[in-house]
Amino acid sequence: MLTRSLLRTKIAQILYANIRNGKSLQAFDDELQISIKKSYDLYYMLLLLPQEVASMARREVDNYSSRLLKTERNIKPIANLAEQSFVKLLAANEDIVRYVRDNSISWLDYKEVLEELYRRLKSTPFFDKYIKGEGLDFDTEKTFWRKFYRSSEIFGGYFEDFIEELSIYLVDDLEITLSFVDKTISRLPYDEAATYPMLPMYRDDNEREFVVKLSHTVFLNGDEYKQMISKIAPKWDVERITKMDMVLMKMAIAEFKEFPLIPLDVTINEYIEIAKYYSTEKSYIFINGILNKIAKDMLAEGSMEKIK
Repeated sequence: MLTRSLLRTKIAQILYANIRNGKSLQAFDDELQISIKKSYDLYYMLLLLPQEVASMARREVDNYSSRLLKTERNIKPIANLAEQSFVKLLAANEDIVRYVRDNSISWLDYKEVLEELYRRLKSTPFFDKYIKGEGLDFDTEKTFWRKFYRSSEIFGGYFEDFIEELSIYLVDDLEITLSFVDKTISRLPYDEAATYPMLPMYRDDNEREFVVKLSHTVFLNGDEYKQMISKIAPKWDVERITKMDMVLMKMAIAEFKEFPLIPLDVTINEYIEIAKYYSTEKSYIFINGILNKIAKDMLAEGSMEKIK
């Protein structure tokens, strides 16, 4: 599930934090794994939202039905939302049931967030459009929930703040994790919903190995890579290079050396993009120049091999 771009970002964040606290390799590795797992937990936490929304809808229907004096408000869309077959099937999915149980994932402590999310959902343009009819089919319900997860009205602002407060490891994970949930829903089949596999944490063993090899290589050889950078930028006081820029360039050099199947331009572009988001305004220009020069020198001296 976790893309290499996100994994690179996770590694960069933990390496940056390590500069300040000087942790051991084991402590560094433990924190990196926590960061990665938090992202995966978020995926399942978001997959629980349809159940929570349906529960709130059922309570609203019950409250409406118990009133002696009914209002003119149309309760039908709320009743449809409370009894969707899609929600029931998703809630019974074996992977979801197992993971949330084994990892104690729940919305129990976040009632106010759920109430605000529910209020915003009911005010969206697509709310009545997709659930006001009779006998909604599974595909229509899926479309409704895909609209839900794509809605900036629901997941912007307050929800982003909530995710940041939930964990320091999730600050930039919401958008991409929502896209993974959307992909999961789009593929969920009616007949096999209970057994359909959710996205794995890593796409395959190669991705897991990528994380370990890249993070450990930078952690253990960072001083060597710093010297390589200082030789390319002699006019700069190396200590003046921002810590994040230094981390990103060290990571790129590690990729140059240890991953012959990853093209040079892919590696350089990945770290340029991370720099645009996490470093200073012109850092990506500086990083681009340094990395291209280092790559050229490494190829010339034979210290890097790239398989075309």
